[in-house]
Formats: sequence, structure tokens, C-alpha cells
Amino acid sequence: MQETGVSKPFYPNFNMVRLIAASMVIFSHAFLISEKTSANEPFMRLLGEGNNLGKFGVYVFFITSGFLVTQSAQFGSVGAFLWRRALRIYPALVVCTLLSVYVLGPLFSPLGISGYLLSSFHLRTTVYSVLNPNYGMELPNVQFYDPAISWLATFINGSLWTISQEIFCYLILAGLMAIGILRAPFVAITLAVGVTWALFFDDPWPDRKLITDFTFIAPYFFGGSLLWFVTEKWRPNIVLALIFVALGVLFYVFWPKYLYGPMLFAVPLVCIATSPTIRLPTLERVGDVSYGTYLYGWPVEQVVNHALGQYSTPWTVFALSLPTSLLFGWLSWHLLEKRALRLKRASFLQRQPISP
Repeated sequence: MQETGVSKPFYPNFNMVRLIAASMVIFSHAFLISEKTSANEPFMRLLGEGNNLGKFGVYVFFITSGFLVTQSAQFGSVGAFLWRRALRIYPALVVCTLLSVYVLGPLFSPLGISGYLLSSFHLRTTVYSVLNPNYGMELPNVQFYDPAISWLATFINGSLWTISQEIFCYLILAGLMAIGILRAPFVAITLAVGVTWALFFDDPWPDRKLITDFTFIAPYFFGGSLLWFVTEKWRPNIVLALIFVALGVLFYVFWPKYLYGPMLFAVPLVCIATSPTIRLPTLERVGDVSYGTYLYGWPVEQVVNHALGQYSTPWTVFALSLPTSLLFGWLSWHLLEKRALRLKRASFLQRQPISP
């Protein structure tokens, strides 16, 4: 048992790293939403099919989340951990869902505003979307243009699939906490199973998209989790970071289709994020706006694309959507998320440091 009063270290670089990741996702989505395909996204053209900047942004989110959430899991009970995670995820998600269902829904429904609001779908949609964020990607009777043009016409928030996976990762960590095995060796085993899975199964769960998405992205979360344990003992240095950058580049050259090759870049990423000498903008005055920016990025881009009409291009959609999404992220943080997080210090869940 550690001494009472032990506090977790604070790494201000993470705020900027996560905001850059959110911007990367918005950049790639601008091409997908405007052109109905990511084929012309610059990074996909450079690195090949499937390797767009947005996917790397999602990897960054999950690596940093695994690192920080595992750090948080060392303080307090399982209940306190889940309470803190719920406060971080759900307030912003609930408000984003309500705005999508009751603002965007009526405005972009072929039923019209009154017809949409008189239907019984929106209440059920709200509940289902909060319980399973993946459900809220497509809302009944909502479309931004003729669905015959593209399947994207009905996607009100194509970013929400990652939220469900994030929650699953939290629950696995909570389970490891509950049985007392949240330790580096067990996280390493979990990670090893995940990264070798793709070697034997190209599409392991073809009829279960939620599980397939989880097996695709969860190893990045647990890679970040393992790096937290490693960083506790040995702080990553620039030499080690450069070695892993070189290995990552070699993976792309010789094995570009392996899903978890980009995980090698997690080491330099954590090295930058935890470095006491590399000083990224701390965003102290702006706040931790990355989550809200990510949540609102896709619906903002859909609206901007619709408003531009025939003048829509990926670059104009990105140029207009990024600052708008940042504004929504700023409002979400200062009006909602920051205030909700104050509840994590509720007296019945005062955190007590425990041995990692």
C-alpha cells in the first residue's frame, strides 16, 4: 500500500497531443464527407488504402487514453474508477446526442420538423444512443441529402463508433482491478493476444461489427496501458523513441497491411507526451477541448458540406469545420465537462491511492 497523499503525475503535453488527434480525424472526414470517398485524402494517397490521417488520429486517442486511464485506475476503488470514467464520457455524449436528435434531426428530416417531432422514434433513439453510442451514428428519418448518392447521407455522427470501444476498454480495466490483476504482466498478455489475433483471422467476427471494431482498436488502448507501467519504471528517452520510429517505418515498408504496425509509434508518442523537456502548448486557458471537438467534428462537417452544396470541397469543409468544432469543444468543456468532473470528488467516492 502506498502512503496516503501520493498523487499521480501530471503530463500537460497530453492535452495538445489529443487535440491534434481530434484535428487529424476532422481532416480525414472532410474528404470522406465532401467527396463520399477517402481516396483523395493525402495520407491515403501516400501510404496506401486504409492508411488515412484520421485512423492514425484514432490510434493516438486510444494510446493516450490507455496510458492516462490506467494511471487513473491506480487511485481508488473500482466504483470510484467507473464513476470518474462515466463523468468523463457521458455528460458530453448525452448533450451531443440531444443536439443531434432534437436539433439536427428535425432540420434534416424528410418528414419535416413537425412530422419528425411527432414521431415516436426520437425518444427511443436518444435512449439507445446513450446506452450504445454506436447506435447514434444513424438516426431514423434523418438524412443530409439523397441516400442514393451515398450511404453517408444518413450518418449523423460517424465518429461515435469509437466511444463504445472506449467504454469496453474501461470495463476490462475495471474487471482487472476487481480481481486484483491490473498489473503489467496481465496487460502485456492482453496486448499480445490482441496484436497476434490479426495474424490468424482477417475478419474474426464477420457478423458482429461491434466485436470486430473492438478487436481492431482495443490493442492500441492496452498498448498505451502497458506503456504507463513501463514509464513508471523507465522514462522513455529520445534514443529509444527514434529506434521505435525506425521500426515503425520498416513495418510500413515491408508489412504495410498489418493492423498493429503503427503501434510501434506509441513509444515516441508517449515519450513526447511525458517529456519534461519538450514543451507543447499546455492549453491551460483553452481547456481540455479534444473530446468535445472530436464529438462534434462529424456533425459539423455534415452541416458545412450541406450548406456549401456544389461548392463543397474537402479543404473548404475542413477549413470551416475545424474552428467550428473547436468552438463546440470549448463550450462543451467549460459549460459541461469541467463542471461534471468536479463531482468525481464526491465524498462517498474519495479516492485512496493503492499499490499499482
